[in-house]
Amino acid sequence: MAYTGKEEPELPISDVVFNEKQMFEGMLKSKKLFSFRGSESVLSYLRHLSNSMASPKKKLQGLVAATITPMTEHGEINFSVIGRYVDYLVEEQGVKNVFVNGTTGEGLSLSISERCQVAEEWVTKGKNKLDQIVIHVGALSLKESQELAQHAAEIGADGIAVIAPFFLKPWNKDVLINFLKEVAAAAPALPFYYYHIPALTGVKIRAEELLDGIQDKIPSFQGLKFSDTDLLDFGQCVDQNRQRQFAFLFGVDEQLLSALVMGATGAVGSTYNYLGKKTKQMLEAFERKDFSSALNHQFCIQRFINFVVKLGFGVSQTKAIMTLVSGIPMGPPRLPLQKASREFTDNAEAKLKSLDFLSCTDLKDGNMEACS
Repeated sequence: MAYTGKEEPELPISDVVFNEKQMFEGMLKSKKLFSFRGSESVLSYLRHLSNSMASPKKKLQGLVAATITPMTEHGEINFSVIGRYVDYLVEEQGVKNVFVNGTTGEGLSLSISERCQVAEEWVTKGKNKLDQIVIHVGALSLKESQELAQHAAEIGADGIAVIAPFFLKPWNKDVLINFLKEVAAAAPALPFYYYHIPALTGVKIRAEELLDGIQDKIPSFQGLKFSDTDLLDFGQCVDQNRQRQFAFLFGVDEQLLSALVMGATGAVGSTYNYLGKKTKQMLEAFERKDFSSALNHQFCIQRFINFVVKLGFGVSQTKAIMTLVSGIPMGPPRLPLQKASREFTDNAEAKLKSLDFLSCTDLKDGNMEACS
C-alpha cells in the first residue's frame, strides 16, 4: 500500500512477534553467540524477547534517514555529536526513523566493535525521540552478522537489516535465503529487513524472486530496503505481496515518487538527513492526491541531486552537505574514500540556495531563495 503519512494501527502480535517454538529455536541456534557474551547478556536478551512479546512493533513507514557516521579529522568516530544529530533530524527535518551503519554510515568500513558502539549511541540518544531505529548488521562473515544481530537485540533496536555477502557471493535465491535465515535466527524477535543494493554487492538475484515464500523460512521477515532503479522488480515485489504486511522501503531518493505510485510504504535515503522536510512536502502532496504538486517537489529534489551527481556524489559529499546544512561536524570519510573538495561544497551550497528549500533547511551561512 502507498505511504499515507498517517500512523497505521499496531499490527497483530502474530504479524511481528513469532510463536514461542520459533523464537526458542532461534535462541538455540544462537547459543554459541551467547557463550562468549556471558550470562548477563543472555538475561538481557531474554528480557528483550519478553518485551518484544508484550509490545509488537508498528510497521516501519514514512521517511527513514540513512545515518552518517560522524568522524574526527583523524578518522575516529565522533560520538559526541550524535545527540545533536538526533535532535536535528527530529526537530529540523521531521524525520523520526533511522537506518544505522548502512552504506551512508560507512558501516562496512567500521570494525565490529565500532559498529556496536555506534548502534548503542543511536539507541541511547534516540530513546523517547525516535520512532524506529533499524541497525544494518550485514557483513562478509556470517558469524559477524550474527554477533551484530544479537547485539542489536540486546540494546533494544527496533529492527535489523542485512545486505547480501558481496565477496564470496550467494549464487542463487536459496543460498541467499539460507544466509539471511541464519542471521535472522540470532535475533528472532526483531523485525528483519533485506537490504537490496545490487550495484554495490554485485548480487543480481531479483528481489521479487527472493520474496517468494521468504516468510515461511524467515518468520521475522518484515520487508526490504530496495536500493535499485529497477522499478519493474520493485513493482512486482509489491504486486505479488499485497496480502502481506511487508514494509516496502525505497532507496533511490530521486525516484521516490515513482515508487510511491507503485506502492512503496516508505523510503530510506541519505538526502532525508538534510532534505527531509522538502521530501515530506512531496509525501503530503501525494497523500492528498495533489499529484502536480508532488511532481514539482520531486523535480525540485531531482534538480539538486542531478547537479551534485554530475560533480561526483557519494558518501564523502553527503557528509560535506550535511555539515553545511546542519552545522553539525560530520568530518571526513574513512579510507579508501576521500574528503569532499572545497569546490564541491561551494557549488553544492550555491545550488541549495537557488532552489526551493527555504522552509525546509536553514544553512548556517544564510537562508535560501524561493523557487517555484
